[in-house]
Amino acid sequence: MSYYRTPFQIKNYISAFDQMPFGSEVYVVSNSEYKKYKQQQAKEEIEVLENRAESYEKTALSIRKVIQELREENNLLSSDTKELTE
Repeated sequence: MSYYRTPFQIKNYISAFDQMPFGSEVYVVSNSEYKKYKQQQAKEEIEVLENRAESYEKTALSIRKVIQELREENNLLSSDTKELTE
């Protein structure tokens, strides 16, 4: 085995790094740009979560209405039964 490497052999070693699983592109951004990026990501995630919460609340209200209707239809209302459709 020779310890002498030709430039072509060295290139083979370097090109192996091009095939790394994490990619070869590196982006450098300032702290302020990174902060803006993180804030934008947070705003988008908050919007998604708020929409999801609103949807769940509407579903829960619909379920409460069905429960109340079933109670009324089957005379299952008692004096201590709380109105669920408030």
